[in-house]
Amino acid sequence: MKQRFKLLTLALGLLMGVTMTSCLGDGGEYQSSATAIAKVYSNFGMFYSFKTPGNAITISPTEASINSLESQNENFTMSSLVGKIVSIGYYWNSDDPNFVQTETSIEGVNLYAIQPLDFPTLVVPAENKGTARDSVATHPIISLNPTDAYGQKYQPYFFDNNKAEIIVPVNYYAPTDSRATSISITLVYYPDDLATVADKNEGILRLYLNYRVNGVEDYATQRSSFNFVAFSLHNMTPNTNIANQWGGSIDKVRIVAKVNSYSTDMDNSGTEEEVYDVVTIEELEGK
Repeated sequence: MKQRFKLLTLALGLLMGVTMTSCLGDGGEYQSSATAIAKVYSNFGMFYSFKTPGNAITISPTEASINSLESQNENFTMSSLVGKIVSIGYYWNSDDPNFVQTETSIEGVNLYAIQPLDFPTLVVPAENKGTARDSVATHPIISLNPTDAYGQKYQPYFFDNNKAEIIVPVNYYAPTDSRATSISITLVYYPDDLATVADKNEGILRLYLNYRVNGVEDYATQRSSFNFVAFSLHNMTPNTNIANQWGGSIDKVRIVAKVNSYSTDMDNSGTEEEVYDVVTIEELEGK
C-alpha cells in the first residue's frame, strides 16, 4: 500500500467523524484526545488546519506540534498533504489558554499522528482493459460495508457535498505469506464497460474497486484488516481523472467489488460481484 507516516496506530473504526477520549497526561494534567478523518488546508502555506466530513469541524493544531511531527519523520512535510484526506490524532488540555473550542472549530490542539488515506484512481479504456495499463483485481475483498467493534456499520460515502472525494471502508484479508510482494487498492473507471455505459445512461457513475496482491495467487484467511481509504475523482495526473472522463457533474456513484467472506481465491465458487451505492455522510449518519 502507500507509505504511512507512523506515529501511533489510530482506531480506524472510529474515524468517520470526531471521536474523543480523556485521560491523565504525563504531567498529571487532565487531557482529552480525539481521532478524525479530515482534509488538510493551509493559509499562505504556513498555517495548517483540518476539516472533517459533512457538517465540518475545523481543527487547528499548534505550530509546535506540526514542527515536532516533521522533525520526527524523515522526508515528511505537512505541505505535501494540503488538499488531501488524512486520518489524524490529536490531544489538548482544556485549561490551556491557547485551547479554544466552538461548535464548528477547535484551536490549539497538539497533533500527534497523521496518516494519508489517498489511494489511486485509474481510467481504463477498452483497449487497455486487462493489460499492464489496467489495475486488474487479483483477489476478492470481504466487504465495503463492514461493522466495527462498536457496532457501527459503514458504507462508501462522499466526503462533502462537492462529491469530489469518496471515503471507502475496505474490509479485506491481508496476506501473511512472505511471497506477497505488495498489495494495492485502486478505484477504476471503465468507460466502455457495458454495465458502466448502462449506468451512465441513468446518470450513475459506475466504478470498480480492484484489490491486488502480487506474489501469491491465494492465501490463508488468517488476518482481516479494516481500513478507510480515500479516492479523489479529480486527480490531475494522466489517465486518473475520473470526473473529467465522465464529462459532467457527479451525483450518484456505485462501486463494484469482488467479495468473498471465506476465501481469497478469485475463482472460488463463493466469490461474487457486489454493488455498493455511495451515500452522503448525512445519509450514513441517519442509518
